[in-house]
Amino acid sequence: MSKTEVDFNVELEALGDISKPLTMRGLKTLSNLDDGQIATLWDQWQQIPGERRLEIVQALNQLAEDNIDLDFRQLLLTLLDDRDSAVRAAAINGLWEDERSWTLHRLFDLLHDPTGEVRAAATLGLSRFAYRAEVGELPEDDAQKVCTVLLELAGDPEQPLEVRRRAVEGLGYFCNSQESQVEIGRAYAHPEQLMRESAIAAMGRSMRSVWFPYIVRELHSISPALRYEAARAVGELGEEGQQLVSPLLPLVDDEDVEVSQAAIWALGQVGGPHAQRVLQRLARSRDDARRQAALEALDELTFDDF
Repeated sequence: MSKTEVDFNVELEALGDISKPLTMRGLKTLSNLDDGQIATLWDQWQQIPGERRLEIVQALNQLAEDNIDLDFRQLLLTLLDDRDSAVRAAAINGLWEDERSWTLHRLFDLLHDPTGEVRAAATLGLSRFAYRAEVGELPEDDAQKVCTVLLELAGDPEQPLEVRRRAVEGLGYFCNSQESQVEIGRAYAHPEQLMRESAIAAMGRSMRSVWFPYIVRELHSISPALRYEAARAVGELGEEGQQLVSPLLPLVDDEDVEVSQAAIWALGQVGGPHAQRVLQRLARSRDDARRQAALEALDELTFDDF
């Protein structure tokens, strides 16, 4: 066994030792693994307690967000076969930037997972492929299958609510699919508020003016969650959302901080002189959260100018 192999095994043992905290060095060891290393890890992985396995995957996901040079995709794909549903779901979440066809088809497979938690994560994962389909970056056959599968999930009463609502959100990207748009309308009429929240998110993604009155209505909702989704929906509209700036503006001072931040983010997405003036005012706010959100939104406006 080479020194490199010895070092790798030592790091794996440390990662699995629940008496020791996870280290940056140990986690980085799991980046860019080859097939042999994956096989070695998998043998040891089975012996690690479930809570520790989940802790490792969650740490990898966070680390990957902060370090673009680290690539845990091959490991995460392997962990989709973990015996613990929470680990499988976390591994799916970690693949959010993986646009490979192989990953798409693994997500299709996971829609048959025995647990709703994993099926919901897989359905959410399909949304990024739905976006790619809408902008023409996905092969036609794959694009059609994504739309068909999401429609089936959204309309399947046997699926948990979380799966169905995530499917509706993904359908928002299929703005030219009449069936998808009908499903969004059906979701908005659903008695469960969570489904209505997803419908509003889908309306923003579809960017169809027919949905604008519904988005405006929810900007005035008594529910913070619905106001939040409506504000995000305005932002999803991009420049098309400029006509909704007036009803959006009161939310920048919303008593709910998350709603306020969503509204400020939306202003940065829609742009325009009015939005810019409001953001410049908020950038001088004494409220740290609003000031920071406004500065980030202004950066978005500046970036779009180039």
